[in-house]
Formats: sequence, structure tokens, C-alpha cells
Amino acid sequence: TSKAFADSGNYYLRSSWQNNATFAHFHCGTLGAGHGHADQLHIDLFSRGEDVLVDAGRYTYVFNEGRAEYKNLDAHNTIRVDGQDYYICKDSWECEKLTRAVNQQFFANEHYAYAEGGVLAYLNLAGGGVFVNRRAMLLGADILVLADEFYGEGEHSYEQFFHFNNAGTLSGQGNAYQYQGAQVQAQVQFVMPSLASKVLPSKLSRQYNRAEENQMIQTQFAANGFACAYTVIALGNAQNTTALSVQKLPVQSNFKGITFPAATIEALDIQYGNQHYTLAIAHQEFATPTDTFLADGCTGFGNVVAFNRAVNETEIGTVLRY
Repeated sequence: TSKAFADSGNYYLRSSWQNNATFAHFHCGTLGAGHGHADQLHIDLFSRGEDVLVDAGRYTYVFNEGRAEYKNLDAHNTIRVDGQDYYICKDSWECEKLTRAVNQQFFANEHYAYAEGGVLAYLNLAGGGVFVNRRAMLLGADILVLADEFYGEGEHSYEQFFHFNNAGTLSGQGNAYQYQGAQVQAQVQFVMPSLASKVLPSKLSRQYNRAEENQMIQTQFAANGFACAYTVIALGNAQNTTALSVQKLPVQSNFKGITFPAATIEALDIQYGNQHYTLAIAHQEFATPTDTFLADGCTGFGNVVAFNRAVNETEIGTVLRY
């Protein structure tokens, strides 16, 4: 159900082959020559037979405003730093700027799927470079978590883009939004201090020379040094009345008797109906010389570890990445 196509940098996280399945596509790899878009770290999301997160498609081969508009970074569900694009279209086929994709990782079992990757596009920014790393995690069938890590020097501004299918409606503000489709409901929560967000008009082209209107969420925030922004998306049927709850948790050392800095390791408590997870994510190595972490009563070891609290799992968990 889940598969890594590592040579091209395309990763598919799928819950099942049932009609109501959820799947996400994450891209971190080759540009793909002249046909490529500025879609490093882009994610697509589909559930209950319906698109939720989409990219802009391709409107035209003619080099005009429409050509670049659909290829640019902000036409995809990805990240921008300091307002700078890392692909610049020179003409219909050639780019003036490129970037290398790195750190591709993948894991999948019967209950979880995980993909990770970063880009080197922002290492030479004024005031200090930034390494951007995105982790995409599918928990069960209904919860997608994105952890966007920014290993930076100095003060920088960040933007995230999330483009939604135009078959449904988008509502909300601040840290919480909802996409209501014909068959699916998606609840979106952003977990990041001082994050501002807004809904903007966007464009979608499913066929050449035919443009449609849709909407996107743009988030904006700033940070000095390391930062991590979380996005949690819960998926249910269109009649769903279950509310998504996400809380950030402190993480302690079982051996040292300290609370780790958030820049080292932190955790999320995620509840959605009868689904309940504790998800621990380490941004740095924490086990010196030997240690295990403690997050809301859950003890484990690893870089990314999920605990299924619905079945009272509090030890070891499932390691998505060591």
C-alpha cells in the first residue's frame, strides 16, 4: 500500500486499497528536467474518493505569465524561506536556479507510513543559511502529520502553502481550518507559535488551456534559529462530527531527570474520535550517553516514535525512524 520510488524522489503513503482509503504523495527528488515544477517537499492528499490537497497542474507550454505561474513554488503545497523561490523559470523549459534534494527516508508497516526529505536551497541566505526538512507521517487511515523543520542561523521568515480541491469549501482562520467536500471532511490544525494564516485565491488547471479557481491557505511566521512547524490533518466522511484535538507535549529524560529543550525533542498528543496517538519527534540527538525519553507517560527510543494510546501502548511504540 505504501511505496518509496527513491530514484525519482516520489513517496506514496496509503492506508488501504478500500474505496474510503487515504493516500498522500510526497515529492523530494529530481526536478525531472524541463517538465519539472518547483515542487520539492510538495504533498498531495486524497481520501474517501476525493482530492483534498492538490497542485496547480499545468496550463500551457507557451512561455508567458501562465506558464511560470503554474510551475512556481507557491503553486505547490510546499515551503518558502525569506520570500525567495529556489526555481526561477528562464523560459518554458530551462531554470536559472535549481536545488538538490537530500535526506530522503521512508518507512511503512500495516499501521503507519513515513517519508522525509530536505532541500539545500536556502544555505546561502543573507544573515545565515537554513536547512529545510519535511517529515510526512500517516497515522492509521485518517491522520496526516507534517513536521516542517528549519535548521537556521539568525532570523528568517517562513511561508507554507496548502492548495485545496475546488470541489469543496474551505473555512476557518488562525490555526484551524476545515475542508468540506462531497465525500470527505478534512480538519487542519497548525501548531506553531505566532503563526498567521489567510485564505487566498489560487488557480488549478486539470486540462491544457483551461483554468479553474480554487483556494489555498498561506501561513507565515518568523523564527530565530531552529524552529519546527506542525500541520495535522484529520480525515473523515462528509458527515463527520468528530473534532480534532492536538496538543504539544514536553519530553523528559528517563535517566537525567530533565525536560529536554523543544529544539532537541518534542511530542504531540493527537486525538480524533477513537484514535489517540502520542508522537515523539527528535530534532537532535538526545541520548547522551544512554537515554530513553518520556512523553505523557510513554517511554521510547528513536528519532520518530508513535504510540497508539487507543490500545494503551506506552512502551517502545513504533519507531518510524531511528
